[in-house]
Amino acid sequence: MRYILLIALMLMFSLLMGNSIFSFDGMPQEYSGNDIYGLGMGETGSGDLFRINPNFTNPSVAITTDKVLFSTGVSLGWMWYKDTDDNKYRDDGIYFPYFSIAVPLKNHRIGFNFNSMYSGNLENKKEINWISTFGDTLDYTETNKLSSNVYRADALYAYKNPYVNFGIALNYYIGHRIRYWKLDFDEYTMVDAKYEIEKTFKNPGVTVGLSKKLKNLSLSATYSSYTKLEGDVIYKYGHAPYADTLNLSDDFLFEIPTRISGGLTWKFIDKYKASFDVYYAMWENTESYDNNSLKIGFGLAYDPLSGYGGWLERIPVRIGGYYRELPFEMNQEKIIEKALTFGLSIPLKSPNKKIDLAVKYLTRGDIDKHGLSDESLMFSFGITGFDIFQKRPKKIEPRDIPKADRR
Repeated sequence: MRYILLIALMLMFSLLMGNSIFSFDGMPQEYSGNDIYGLGMGETGSGDLFRINPNFTNPSVAITTDKVLFSTGVSLGWMWYKDTDDNKYRDDGIYFPYFSIAVPLKNHRIGFNFNSMYSGNLENKKEINWISTFGDTLDYTETNKLSSNVYRADALYAYKNPYVNFGIALNYYIGHRIRYWKLDFDEYTMVDAKYEIEKTFKNPGVTVGLSKKLKNLSLSATYSSYTKLEGDVIYKYGHAPYADTLNLSDDFLFEIPTRISGGLTWKFIDKYKASFDVYYAMWENTESYDNNSLKIGFGLAYDPLSGYGGWLERIPVRIGGYYRELPFEMNQEKIIEKALTFGLSIPLKSPNKKIDLAVKYLTRGDIDKHGLSDESLMFSFGITGFDIFQKRPKKIEPRDIPKADRR
């Protein structure tokens, strides 16, 4: 049953991801690979070696595991969209950001990681009254839908040694972009029109990571290769004479840029930590977008030793925030994303097993500059540390039962 549940969770990744009002111009949503602990700490922690860390976007971080590790999470919440005409709309969203497993073998670690990377999903409808030059009025509904997502699956290896921890991951990217448009006329004599363009793409890449702990300081660096995604384009028309589906090829579908990132975590006063992460993606060298993308995150954590003190003293608490530049513009103006985060953990009875909670408030864009903006409030829940392969020991071994002495 547990394996069926895992497969179901992995399939959900391909169905659910984030939404934004800027989706028609690109994929504004980006996930940096953080676990729920890191999400509540300003989306940092890629270099945190002071805990069991399932942030495997840097594969060398897998050395923090000493047992078979399973970690996953879910995020859900609301998005609010706004434009210059003071039109407002609230959308609901849910997605599964990551799923990871690591298996320790002495100083070696092997693992698997699956996470969403980029997305842009949006749907809108307009009721339109059109007056022709002859004075006739046509009422119709225009529908626009967009679903665009890129995911990454990693098979990873990490080696722990006293000089520097090393990790490498073979990445496999899969994605799609589906654009749907429809005109639905109220007048039955008018012919409705619709079309759908579906792009599917995939290809492999590679990621290399290093990490090192120096007393109260831990550091990490990650490099991910450029990858050109290839696939197919399918054009679907819902009106004559193009009623059939037509399969065509396309030279350009999507390109994953070269990405470099670094993380720093400082542990001070025993129970406290500070993390600082930087991500840089070189989109200018691709046909996907014109601008390189920068993301800077900072977080603070109260991280007490498990099992000591009163119940409230055992609860880890985190705060943080980040600043991010999107790789595409609107009205020749940069689109900036900013977020504030908060998180805590609920320790369970078994060591290193816990439930992580995180809250994120995000704003993206500026009404005065872009004519559009969105904001969101997301709640995330994650589990870490459950050894799914460990079975409860069977206490059925034969035992010698002493006999009573005869008198």
